[in-house]
Amino acid sequence: MKALFIITGLFPGGAERIVLETVRGLLAAGHQAVVVSLQPEPPPEVRTLVNELEHLGIRPYFLNLSFRRIFRLAALVRIIRKEAPDVVHSHLMHANLAARMARLFCRFPLINTIHIAERRRNRMVKILFRFDHMTLPLCDCCTAVSKAAAHFHEQRCGLKEGSIRVIYNGSDPVRPKSTEEIAAVRREWGLDTAEKIIGAIGRLDWQKGYDIFLRGLPALRPLIPSGKQWGILLIGDGPESAGLHRLAAEIERTMPELRIVLPGYRPDAARLLPMLDLFVMPSRYEGFGLTLTEAMSLGIPALCSDADSLPELCEKSPGNTLVADFTSPGLTEIYRRALQLPHLPGKTLFTTAEMTENYLKLYREVSRQ
Repeated sequence: MKALFIITGLFPGGAERIVLETVRGLLAAGHQAVVVSLQPEPPPEVRTLVNELEHLGIRPYFLNLSFRRIFRLAALVRIIRKEAPDVVHSHLMHANLAARMARLFCRFPLINTIHIAERRRNRMVKILFRFDHMTLPLCDCCTAVSKAAAHFHEQRCGLKEGSIRVIYNGSDPVRPKSTEEIAAVRREWGLDTAEKIIGAIGRLDWQKGYDIFLRGLPALRPLIPSGKQWGILLIGDGPESAGLHRLAAEIERTMPELRIVLPGYRPDAARLLPMLDLFVMPSRYEGFGLTLTEAMSLGIPALCSDADSLPELCEKSPGNTLVADFTSPGLTEIYRRALQLPHLPGKTLFTTAEMTENYLKLYREVSRQ
């Protein structure tokens, strides 16, 4: 079996990691894989996923294909003809649409995967959903990474319920760093004296709701013992980075009992999760929640918004997760309850091996059509 993967880009992100892990699983099972990115090659500081693919012997194609450079679609068609895959599997809306357009010029079995319940309401998003609905017959099968994402996409595109198949993202147990390594990072970030640390890992993007989280931090004031300091940690990078740094500085000026750290992107971020007393995911909308499953694999208590797939995942680990509104006037009590949640033995919801096997079954099914 030879699978060709198309993805919008290979910057660090959940969908991109799923492509990497599916490729890893296919290669381990004796199959072949090709990876195509619509966007240009990422810069060295965020090239982790590309490096890992190359370590597996996969050199991705980078197309620089966009609406303004739609002529680059011809390059995608040439790659598909050259590689002659048994199945093409695209991830994220732009890649899904590009793969469908390529299918107008050459025939190949095509699977699209939806990774997000896209709730932005700007004009371009509306156009993309309309285009998605119009071109859906050009793919053989459409999947989503959660029931919530499938349901949302069906509604936005006017599809019959059950039209989109659900294959959950896989996430293996995180191998945490040693106690000594974590202590060293705490010292580096000035968190070594923090009595508690609350934080998250993710792309610093409006979707993730970290501005909502930071603006709600005054709700912690009644919970912090006099003379103590708590740490707030947001690991990641993205378009909201500068604004979040400014907001964090404003909050620190009014709340010296908080030490707020935004250290940027780290490829080993998940291995630092044991540093947290409480993991938070305040997203405005979500398709899955990969970092939440990583926190669950370590048994770390989690407080999540009620966005799309997050309650769906939290239901699978009810003993130490809490779903709440990060804008609630009762946020202090919500944090009080969340900080009382226990650390539990780690729980893996869906492994990468299970995910890969589910996709392999689908590849065989679609390639026989």
